[in-house]
Amino acid sequence: MGVDASPTAAGPTISPIPNSWVAALADLVGTVETARFPGSLRRVLALCCGFDSLVVTRYTGTAPPETQFHDLDDVQAAITVAFYATGPYLLDPFYQACRNRAAAGAYRLGDLASPAFFRSEYFRKFYRNTRIADEIGLLIPDGAERWLVLSLARRLRRDPFSAEDAAVLGAVLPLVRAAALRQWGLAEATGAPSSATAVEDRLALFGSDLLSPREAEVVQLILRGHSTPTAATTLGISSGTVKVHRRHAYAKLNVASQAELFSLATRFLMTSGS
Repeated sequence: MGVDASPTAAGPTISPIPNSWVAALADLVGTVETARFPGSLRRVLALCCGFDSLVVTRYTGTAPPETQFHDLDDVQAAITVAFYATGPYLLDPFYQACRNRAAAGAYRLGDLASPAFFRSEYFRKFYRNTRIADEIGLLIPDGAERWLVLSLARRLRRDPFSAEDAAVLGAVLPLVRAAALRQWGLAEATGAPSSATAVEDRLALFGSDLLSPREAEVVQLILRGHSTPTAATTLGISSGTVKVHRRHAYAKLNVASQAELFSLATRFLMTSGS
């Protein structure tokens, strides 16, 4: 999936990502800071691996967790969200990983829990009641004492998450992390730089070594969802001039469509942030 943006004599080599990915990622970017964002995020994650439920939890120091989003029914929410926050979270391997400052990443339950966990009171009295067969969490730091955890779960009688599932989720983590922090993060409120800001800074560099300043402006507007008329209005130039700059930019970047441009920019973000 994706593109290789390494410069060669003939320009970057394009390997377009599937249309489903282009559409899902474009929708994710377009719904940040709106009520539609959790659904868009869920669709992106579902392209990485199958799961039955998604719970997004914020941990702040030793305070009880705050659920930012869940798609559970009322019965499961009462156990997995409400009862969990009354104390069981203290024994949760994902919470403990946050407190131990694990590196940001995608972790399966088995990656974090010792064999003794599956014989513990927490597992027998709480985890079993959630009717979860396996869980994988995306750990996202949001400051020195704050974390977001995106928990994907599979119900009983389903196969556990595989190493490949974790690897695919890990590959898209930079983009998911930036979007999730823009939606639910708190780092900006304290003046600390957020990953979302970092991604925007990197995106501003996309194509800067190949394009003229005006071509780069047109490309940046296209990536942010502008049409030719709105880009023309923003830049104070005619739609025809925008089309000329876009055509020249596509030629220099060796892309033939907006989908290929988005693919190239997505790979640039993922590789430049590593």
